Amino acid sequence: MLDFVLRRGLEHAGGVHVLKRSLTRDNHEGDFPVWGVLLLAFTAVAFLIFILVVSYVLEDLIATLAMTETPGTAITVSAPKEAATGEEKEGLLEASPETTLVHKKPITSSIRGTLKHLRTQHGRRAYLKGFGYFMLFAFAHSWVANILFLVVPRNLFFSLVVSAAAGAICAPLHAAWTNKVLSKHSDMTFMQRIPSRGTWKVIALPAAIYAVIPYLEGFALVAIASTFRNSNNPVLGFLQWTAAFFVIVASTIFIVIPVMATLVRTEASVISEDQDIIIPFDRTFAGKFVPASLGGTGAIGFMDAWRSFEGRRRVFWLFVKSFFIMFFIMFFMFLVIGLEFFAILGNSAGPKVRQALGHPN
Repeated sequence: MLDFVLRRGLEHAGGVHVLKRSLTRDNHEGDFPVWGVLLLAFTAVAFLIFILVVSYVLEDLIATLAMTETPGTAITVSAPKEAATGEEKEGLLEASPETTLVHKKPITSSIRGTLKHLRTQHGRRAYLKGFGYFMLFAFAHSWVANILFLVVPRNLFFSLVVSAAAGAICAPLHAAWTNKVLSKHSDMTFMQRIPSRGTWKVIALPAAIYAVIPYLEGFALVAIASTFRNSNNPVLGFLQWTAAFFVIVASTIFIVIPVMATLVRTEASVISEDQDIIIPFDRTFAGKFVPASLGGTGAIGFMDAWRSFEGRRRVFWLFVKSFFIMFFIMFFMFLVIGLEFFAILGNSAGPKVRQALGHPN
């Protein structure tokens, strides 16, 4: 999840100094040349930027469109069939035309089809649609969280509280990003895309829950790792990796997707009716949406946002495809960096690796 990575990176910017120090620790001995450090750093940064962009396109941009799209239907009308022979008597009533209800294939049913639709709507820069808004939200969330951590300790409980509070406070910024992603190109400014104050209480709850999920996943993985700590048993190691994998899969299916869809659909419900949406979108949410002019809240309810969502299977397969794409990219990144590492150090690469793993001999 790109927004979580960005927020954590901004909250712990001091890690950059630690990384730099670890890379140059042994450089005074001449074992690792400066140009080698620069090459590895450039390769790592280039891959990380590429991974962030791909993650944004797949898990944020396309996922938001898929969670909002309502597959359309079309009615086809065909002329009545003529009599097989002229000798057959004509009926007393004229034959009526045949009508057929056809379900259109969703635009977001495939990654390639969605990207093609985005290019048609916004040109070559469509892949980064709303990226500036997204970065602003990530920075604001980290800034608010850092301020709150000045008055509360950094522990498990307060990490959840601070993350939820920051998510709720910055909910209008995330709603503005959703507005930018879903709407067609217009001259609307950033401030015009922020929903009214009256709708904040509607979008604050799903935004707070969504902000907490990555921390819960992280704590669950840490708990699994601590259970098998200092164990050299390969069976226990296999169980550890298996448990971690199932935690990630289960949390994605049963927590991440439902909460993210609820948040996105709630934010989509507050978009003004005079704004054009780039995908088919049922503004009534299967009849569960009541406009403010008719006495409603002007937004879909928390539970109704998920219950009215019909594209769950489509979004699930999108996340599956995204997982394998990201896995392949990261595997290729480590492969390239590993080859560069051995090419730079030559025969001394082996001892360096053993030393890093705690085996000097």
